[in-house]
Amino acid sequence: MSWLMAVLAILYPVIAYVGLSFGSPSLVALGLIIILLLRFKFGHSLVLDKTYIRLFIASVIVVLGYSLITDSSQGIRFYPVVTSLLFLGIFAVSLWSKQSIVERIARIREPDLPASAISYTRKVTIWWCGFFLVNGSIAFYTAVYSDIATWTLYNGFISYCIMAVVAGVEWLVRKKYKYKDPAT
Repeated sequence: MSWLMAVLAILYPVIAYVGLSFGSPSLVALGLIIILLLRFKFGHSLVLDKTYIRLFIASVIVVLGYSLITDSSQGIRFYPVVTSLLFLGIFAVSLWSKQSIVERIARIREPDLPASAISYTRKVTIWWCGFFLVNGSIAFYTAVYSDIATWTLYNGFISYCIMAVVAGVEWLVRKKYKYKDPAT
């Protein structure tokens, strides 16, 4: 069930586009809130604690609730903005905690990270903060100034491609980094 919830989350912009093309924004917002609540009930996170997850759920329900109440697409279109800002906040706050979010992710596979790897994960966390800042800015622009087709193209395809490229480049850099420093 959790894989289905992940697929639905990734397909959010496409679901929103199709829903807005054939239905009212209120019905689309209600459907998306239901999907979100199902994802919360059946999904789990190895990295984020419940406080962050609850903050995410509450923020998204407020944004989608706006569309539900006003029967406008604006709340639906701001979901990617809120998501980027929340992830930016989570990644940025983790830089001042004992472990950055990227370090927590890395420790799932390698529990005993050397100091050099910890330093590297902090740098990667900063890079992801930059990504979320830029992505959120573009998502904001598409929500405010673009038509629904352009919004869907960026938020449902282009942003995922950019995210994949960033993750792929990081993976290649990490491979090279580990090769140069066998201790990591």
